[in-house]
Amino acid sequence: MAIYALVLSTSERASSISTTTTVGSASATTASPQCSSSPVTYFQYTTITPPQCLNYTLNTDATRNIGYTSSINNCDNTVPFSNTTSVWIRFQAPAGTLLASSPVPPNYCGTVVTGWYAGQYPSPVFTTATSIVCFYYATNTCSSCASISVTSCLNFYVYLLPQPPSCNYRYCTL
Repeated sequence: MAIYALVLSTSERASSISTTTTVGSASATTASPQCSSSPVTYFQYTTITPPQCLNYTLNTDATRNIGYTSSINNCDNTVPFSNTTSVWIRFQAPAGTLLASSPVPPNYCGTVVTGWYAGQYPSPVFTTATSIVCFYYATNTCSSCASISVTSCLNFYVYLLPQPPSCNYRYCTL
């Protein structure tokens, strides 16, 4: 299996913030993404079909589409988003097929705090991009964010999405 990696950034370079947690004599350092509407996107390419292109959860919820307007505050805090580990998700009509790739104003896609993919979509097929989803709240288009991965499969994308930071946060599709 051949794997290739490439890092691309848009106009503004995103950095990360490190947090060190100490318990007794052990410590661990983790990096959280710095929220930016122009983050760095990391790409990894393989020549074989990645397992996530074959094993994913399908989501067809029409209320998460950017064309759905409502003041109802749906949350992505239920399965599959509430799992302790992230799962690969494929969006399909009537939900839409892609995460929104530009800011979605509040009260669209069935929630108040709307999530949109701020990175670059992967290409060619079997490439995985790692970047962030921004959450639009009030007037801030990237008030908080989460690291995600997106894989380009044969004719669709799958997303590795963590549970959003709080209720009323939701991933929006188009």
